[in-house]
Amino acid sequence: MARVAVQPLDIETGLVDDHAAAAKVLPGAAYQSSARSKAIEAFAVEGLPNRRLEEYRYFDLRQMLAKAGPLAVTPAASSADTTDPATDIFAEIDRHIAVFINGRFDTAGSSLNGLPDGVELLSYAEALNSEAAWVSEALESSIAPQDAVATLNAAYAIDGVVIRVSAGVKVDKPIEVQWRAIGDVSTHFHTRSLVVLEEGAQLTLLETRGDDEQAPVFSTGALRLVVGDDASLRHATVCADGEDVVRVGKKSVTLGKASNYETLGLAVGAGKARTDEHLHFAGENTKASISGLSLLRDAAVMDNTLFVDHAVPNCESEETFRSVLDDASRGVFQGSILVRKDAQKIDSQMQARALLLSRKAEMDAKPMLEIYADDVICAHGSAIGEPDQNAIFYLMSRGIDENTARALLVAGFLDDVVDGFDDGEIAVALKTLLAERLGAPKDTAQEASL
Repeated sequence: MARVAVQPLDIETGLVDDHAAAAKVLPGAAYQSSARSKAIEAFAVEGLPNRRLEEYRYFDLRQMLAKAGPLAVTPAASSADTTDPATDIFAEIDRHIAVFINGRFDTAGSSLNGLPDGVELLSYAEALNSEAAWVSEALESSIAPQDAVATLNAAYAIDGVVIRVSAGVKVDKPIEVQWRAIGDVSTHFHTRSLVVLEEGAQLTLLETRGDDEQAPVFSTGALRLVVGDDASLRHATVCADGEDVVRVGKKSVTLGKASNYETLGLAVGAGKARTDEHLHFAGENTKASISGLSLLRDAAVMDNTLFVDHAVPNCESEETFRSVLDDASRGVFQGSILVRKDAQKIDSQMQARALLLSRKAEMDAKPMLEIYADDVICAHGSAIGEPDQNAIFYLMSRGIDENTARALLVAGFLDDVVDGFDDGEIAVALKTLLAERLGAPKDTAQEASL
């Protein structure tokens, strides 16, 4: 049967037509120009992903994006002049900070003095212009599938962060990357980032996403993580976008032998966001912990899509996702574990749970297992329900009002995952943020244990 032609949306036509002019300000050598041209040609054919594609069944970009403004321009002011300290989630943590505004590196607003020897931090534009071989090798080795979002990102990526930690170097304090959008004009921007940990290196990477934008924003971000043999990467992301933001992130991770990878994504924004993570085990005796928390209200949407590729034996992975949905918010979890024929003696556990606080809230969960080895331990499951009324009644019997009791119960549901990720300053910051959003006491752990 012939495929029915779909009439392009204004935003799709605009993204294609505007590319030639935008390409003049995009970074990269000649080979990048050729790649960008091919990418926009592919996007012109595919268009924005929509519900007819299984991967985007619950996150229809064609419905979310009727139109978009021009490519974001370089802001006139540095983030150093506009940052509100009250919104600094990790303010109590001593860390290095790299700031990006509207997708572009903000040198004046960043704080990168004192990076230890053996750590390189560049903007994506700088890295492309340097034509460093390790950058090209890492980007070309990406294992994430090239869908329409990936091609759009490749066509328009204007900047991003590039980090390399040399072999054996343990970075003394976290590196935080702050992504912000400012201005009052509808716009779009696209970033591409790369983090490479060489053998035996250690790094804690923090990412925060927020905006002061008063107009619709559409952005895509591609992140490539390469964790070398015996290396360790801890990665926490906080997404706190405004209601007019649509953001799609694609994350590609490769793990070397005996490496350790822990990641936690926390969504508390009011916009519509999707994270698509592909994790590939390339070496034995490797451990990975992937967690996602969503605390949403109003019409916010968070889509966590995950693919775990167990390609080698003797590895462990744990995937834990929890959502709390109020008003007309919507959560999505699509998790898939592939155990290949040679991946014997692996242990992989996937769990997705959700609490619905409103009859209008919606959760779609689709955990999947595909196993071709015969000596493995694998499990997956999902549960969707409402807060336990007996537990709320118990807390009220101890003199706690109903709203606080409900907030404590929800905080405990989420804090449990934070505890599994970190027991130090990062956990304190994340729990404080959750408690503020819930209206619960900050020390929820003690209150919930009454």
